[in-house]
Amino acid sequence: MAHEQKNRDATQEEPQTPSAQLAATPKETSGSQSDQASSNSGDIICTPPATDSASTTSMATPSNSEEISQPTLSSARPADDTYVTVTAANNNAIPVLENGNEPNISKREYIYFLPYPLPPDTEIPYSIHLPQKNPLNLPSRQLEPTSTLVLTSPKRTFVDIRIYKPFTMSNALKPLPNVGEPQRLEWAFGGTSSSRPITLPSPGPQHGKSQKRIEEESWTNITHSTWVHWIDSRFAVGSKTIPVDEGDMYPIAKDLTLEVGHAFHPALGAVKTHEEMWRDVDTVATNDAGTKLCVVLRCQAEHVGVRGLVVRVGQFCQGIIMEREATTVERWEWNGHHPSTTEKEKWQRTVRIGGAFLPCSVAFRAQVLGLGAVVRFHDFEWVVEELWEWK
Repeated sequence: MAHEQKNRDATQEEPQTPSAQLAATPKETSGSQSDQASSNSGDIICTPPATDSASTTSMATPSNSEEISQPTLSSARPADDTYVTVTAANNNAIPVLENGNEPNISKREYIYFLPYPLPPDTEIPYSIHLPQKNPLNLPSRQLEPTSTLVLTSPKRTFVDIRIYKPFTMSNALKPLPNVGEPQRLEWAFGGTSSSRPITLPSPGPQHGKSQKRIEEESWTNITHSTWVHWIDSRFAVGSKTIPVDEGDMYPIAKDLTLEVGHAFHPALGAVKTHEEMWRDVDTVATNDAGTKLCVVLRCQAEHVGVRGLVVRVGQFCQGIIMEREATTVERWEWNGHHPSTTEKEKWQRTVRIGGAFLPCSVAFRAQVLGLGAVVRFHDFEWVVEELWEWK
């Protein structure tokens, strides 16, 4: 029910398997990865991104407390001495990504529901034949009720955020929620994905068909993808009851992949078969050098039930952090047509729901990080675990 890089590898002639190796060559040969993870370099200080006072987060532990307390959400603006501290790695050269290992940006075009289990001999994929072919007499149109974006890194760490579109026509032209509106969060989750090539039987009834016709109607280059949810807005941090998220990926066009799976859908209150159409989006360079960047940051503080992920791919950046069951998400987009003259000013936050801090803005300054760099906000650390550059 998700995406994959998009394992959207399914749109390629030869789908990559999870064992495909990443090949990266550092821009500078001095210093190993362990050197890059060193924290002996000086601190670089930057302020948190400007936020509305009603949604700013304080996650501080009182300095006179001997015990580690839970982070607290505050409706007050942080004090003037609240800073994000970035400890850069000794070697902040960005590894160069070889062709074929690029990260992925995917937007969902629609989701279509079918019965589960499917009636015998139901042809799958089903939704791509609508409205001309509809033997189950289901709705004749595919719909997309959300704004859904998935960002996946070369090592297949992903963040998937799904925001409900406005519920009424009177609000149809309003932007996505940027302060509050928690009811607009349909689902947000992140983790790691994998895929493997599979062969499926020819769809629909086979009686009376020649072997040649069966082969002609069979799909090729299908992959089976699995997404492990390390963090999920529908489950408390560390929950052992998150169901398996998996689906079969059908290559429809060069930039389109149809995911077929089944799951319990809270909005419907039932398990349904679903078909989701995903469109790959080209990655855009945001700097003067014309290079594209990918950054992954992770926060893990299990003693207080906190997990977080931030993934930036090119012109998009998304983050999710959870404190037990409380969820905060952000989505940022770089707008090359913005009148501002600097790269930083062209980044615009398009979604924010929740009250916690997310270091998305740090990912806009990849040149000061390096693998293993640490971003600190009060008691919590975000570690740069992936950093890539490519043309």
